[in-house]
Amino acid sequence: MENKTNTPGFEGYAKFLKEKGPTTQLPAFDPNWIGKQPRFIVEDKIMNVPTAVILRFPKMMWLAAAAILLFTIGVWITFLTSKPESEIVRGTTLRAAVVFVKGQVSVMRDEEMKLHRGDLLNESDIILTGAGGALDISLTDSSVVRVKENSKLILKQLREDNGFQIKINLASGRVLNIIEKEKKTSNFYVETPSAVAAVRGTSFEVNASENESMVFVVEGAVEVISLNSTKNIYILEKSKLVTVNKDGEIESIDISKLNATLPEYKEMRKNLGSLDSELLLDVQNLKSAKTEEELSKVYDLSIERIIMKDGRELRGVVVSQKKGKLVVQTLQGSYILDEDAIDKIKY
Repeated sequence: MENKTNTPGFEGYAKFLKEKGPTTQLPAFDPNWIGKQPRFIVEDKIMNVPTAVILRFPKMMWLAAAAILLFTIGVWITFLTSKPESEIVRGTTLRAAVVFVKGQVSVMRDEEMKLHRGDLLNESDIILTGAGGALDISLTDSSVVRVKENSKLILKQLREDNGFQIKINLASGRVLNIIEKEKKTSNFYVETPSAVAAVRGTSFEVNASENESMVFVVEGAVEVISLNSTKNIYILEKSKLVTVNKDGEIESIDISKLNATLPEYKEMRKNLGSLDSELLLDVQNLKSAKTEEELSKVYDLSIERIIMKDGRELRGVVVSQKKGKLVVQTLQGSYILDEDAIDKIKY
């Protein structure tokens, strides 16, 4: 039978293949192939690959990678839990005493409390005065600050560190200051929204508002520093007045208002003298407590009820009694009380 094809040119290919002959050879026979399916062969190859072939990563490289990972985790945790460093304040904390009160005056701690003569003030206390209100604060036995009406004053720093280190912040209102630096290393600052007054031992007045601050010197000298980026400095002497606006611009005014303020400074000195310096020293070591039981245990004294003639009632321990005054510690704070102002004490 004659083979024919209808494919054009096929005869040439057919002749070539017939002359060349087959070139592909079958592989040698492997008896292990009998009974096996292709998937078994693949599984054997995978399971029989040596571990060393898969994990060619050097051991030291693994250790280095682990160390880097642990370090990265540690840095991240530190970043998440770290807090900004707060300003370091050195020295022993001091207490200030209220030596004069008029009108509406209060202190803000956990809550707002009315202030009375003889109350002791702590670092970070916020003093508030209303219309017609005023108070004198004895910072040391030779320095006193009068906070005038409608003022907000923060006792930012009350410290003893080789001299008194005192910083008050006048957010708004007016203060009169009599400052006597007993040591050259003592420092007293009045901050306002626009300036800082650094005292060199003097009597001076500061007024503060959101837009402008004013400093007037009665005696001595004050260094006034603007708080804007220029940090302008002005040395203010007796009977001189400067204003500092929110842009840091300082304007000096030669004005004499000494006669108007001098009587008030005399009154402040008199109020300061009513507080015995030895007594003020004693109250610096008073200890606070969270419960009356703890307070009684700290001082080894019984809790007493002190009824004042103005109607107030204090519960605490009488720490000392000398020169006609009682030092009392309560859960709310510390007090120097005049014996004449006490109605009775209930034990």
